[in-house]
Amino acid sequence: MILIFQNSSHKLALPLEFVSEGAVMSQKWLALACLIATAILPGCGHDQELVSIDVEPNTETFGASNIPVSADAGASVQLRALGTYIHPPVTKDISDQVTWSSNTPQMVTVNSTGLITPTGLACGGTIISATVKTNKSAGGISSSGAIVTGTMTANVTCFTGSLRKPGKVFSAALVRPQTVLRVLPASPYSR
Repeated sequence: MILIFQNSSHKLALPLEFVSEGAVMSQKWLALACLIATAILPGCGHDQELVSIDVEPNTETFGASNIPVSADAGASVQLRALGTYIHPPVTKDISDQVTWSSNTPQMVTVNSTGLITPTGLACGGTIISATVKTNKSAGGISSSGAIVTGTMTANVTCFTGSLRKPGKVFSAALVRPQTVLRVLPASPYSR
């Protein structure tokens, strides 16, 4: 009689020895067969597979309506990418394994570690993405080859107020990025 251990990628056949007419397997052979099968045949035959990415925080807002957008430049928030896997099910920080990108880099930039920073040049909302372009394990075992992406929203609040100093009135305007705007005191004679 032959004992066969098999999964999707391996097959192991071991001869069995019987000690009596009652067809009882020798304990020595059973122990050896289990030891070899455990060493050769990995788990369930599947590698860990990334199925989703969550970016934390999922929303971040910079500035306020009474603060000029340019004052937001230099503020920053560190993002984290949490990967959810199956085989076995686990969630872990994969921030250093993703590619970070901003769909509006003139508004909010993101560096290779997930640090987001408003530029101070524009206001509105932008989507920051964390993407894994290959779905392979550290051991190089390929799964379905999917691209997995998680996103978050970064908002820069638009300035809607006016700049005022005692005795002087200033006007404020929203301008396109890379436009130089000089703010001059309003003339007391103009209306």
